[in-house]
Amino acid sequence: MEMRIVAPDVASASALAERLTIAVGSERISLRGERREVDVLIDREPDPTILRVVDAVARWFDQARVATVELWLGERSYRLARWFPAETWH
Repeated sequence: MEMRIVAPDVASASALAERLTIAVGSERISLRGERREVDVLIDREPDPTILRVVDAVARWFDQARVATVELWLGERSYRLARWFPAETWH
């Protein structure tokens, strides 16, 4: 199975690929040239790699100041978004 993360731009995708390489190893990571996508090879279901990838993406949000990112796990698509507190109405 493959996870695919679509970043907002090529520079962000490259930074995310570096972070994911540290988290799960370079043999599982593929950065598609000039595209904004980072691919992660998942060996089996359930694979603890999935949790490490989601954690690395969450940490990358803070550094890259990205609001949302599209993540594909196999054939399913997910949109990850940064959490912002709701304003309190008085």
